[in-house]
Amino acid sequence: MKIKTLIHTALVAEAKPIVRFFNLACKNKIPFNIYVNDDIALIVSGIGEQKTKEALALAFTLFEPGVAINIGIAGCSDKNIKIGSLFCATHKNLNIPYASLTSHKSGVNQDKSVNSCLVDEEGEAFLSATCACKTRYIFKVVSDHLDTSIPTKTKVNSLIQKTLLSWSVYAR
Repeated sequence: MKIKTLIHTALVAEAKPIVRFFNLACKNKIPFNIYVNDDIALIVSGIGEQKTKEALALAFTLFEPGVAINIGIAGCSDKNIKIGSLFCATHKNLNIPYASLTSHKSGVNQDKSVNSCLVDEEGEAFLSATCACKTRYIFKVVSDHLDTSIPTKTKVNSLIQKTLLSWSVYAR
């Protein structure tokens, strides 16, 4: 099935506002949640590199996207950046600020040395798994300042919801 855009999230809480915004219908729940409309497919992988690679491998067997987007929350090493700030980690010339991103196998706290502004667990795996796609974006919303607390589903949902109008224009 040829679609315009494939959107990837790690968490269902990240996906829910996107599903509502694009009016996506549930196609699959197993092995991964997949939501679709005529132009867009969204897959929820779960957290981590391996799950991301598996989910995107499946998505690329089902769909032929022209654009691939990873959207999700990330920790931020700069305490001056506000929680809820949206960044693009792949392009410097958008209407969304650029920030560097590194992916780690597990959560990162302030004790670890971080060489980027943003930290997640899926970004690098997303880029690796979507290399067949011509246009790829990683959008991250700051959820914490490298602390060990896990944001609630409600908080994650709200953070993504507030950024939809900014990054959704790239889902074409």
